[in-house]
Amino acid sequence: MKTTTRIAITRTGASRTTAAALLLAGLLGTGTALAQAPAPAPAPAAPAPAAAPAQPAPVVSEASRREARALGEKLGWESQVRGIINTLRNAIIINLAQSNSKTPQDMIGVVDDLLIPEFVGDAPALHAMIVEAWAGAFTADELRNLRTFYNTPLGDKLLRTIPQLNNVINQAGQQWAQKVYTAAQQKHADEFTRRGLKFAP
Repeated sequence: MKTTTRIAITRTGASRTTAAALLLAGLLGTGTALAQAPAPAPAPAAPAPAAAPAQPAPVVSEASRREARALGEKLGWESQVRGIINTLRNAIIINLAQSNSKTPQDMIGVVDDLLIPEFVGDAPALHAMIVEAWAGAFTADELRNLRTFYNTPLGDKLLRTIPQLNNVINQAGQQWAQKVYTAAQQKHADEFTRRGLKFAP
């Protein structure tokens, strides 16, 4: 049974959105040219105090896994896994369309019939990885305390507000990336031409 939602994707709209998202991800992940530029040598500074020794990671136990699974029910990890699969679906549709000189609409049936069921069938493995990661980062008591917090009015509000904030931040980030990229295209068009280069559409 299908668990994904069929959507219509246009090649132009998808490429613009993907380009802006990739630009933003690249800037956040690798830093800008300004961040990589050499800085003046700093004046000698007093030695920094010795850092506190790192705390050992909690030992993963059945208790911590149990608490992690309970926390995951509150945080909606299964829904997040479905969201990851849907994001992968859209990316695969676009990738296969480009690789086969087809439109994204041409590839929706192929992806939904052949590929997405594989991801859906193996989704419990991803969910288990998430549980294991949390169980290895927090003790059972800490996970229990987190669940207690998320059951408070403030914790519940945080859970309800985060998706809205993420949407606002993502949209603002894509608009910002597109604005800067467009301005950079206009500013450096002659230099790109001189080097025999062209910007992605």
